Amino acid sequence: MSLKDVDWQLILPLIVVQAALMIIALIDLVRRESKAVRGPKLMWVFIIVLGSLLGPVVYFTVGRKSDY
Repeated sequence: MSLKDVDWQLILPLIVVQAALMIIALIDLVRRESKAVRGPKLMWVFIIVLGSLLGPVVYFTVGRKSDY
């Protein structure tokens, strides 16, 4: 199977959503103070970037403290 055989109409929206979520999560992480994040920021950068689609979702649900 080559890249010519891939149905890009199905895959491209997923890639766009994944990239948008990753960028939004990284911007939010940079703007937050360290005390408003659960754990070290560098750890969250790795989770967001390497976690594929689930990394940003985990950051938004677990990583942010809501009381700040």
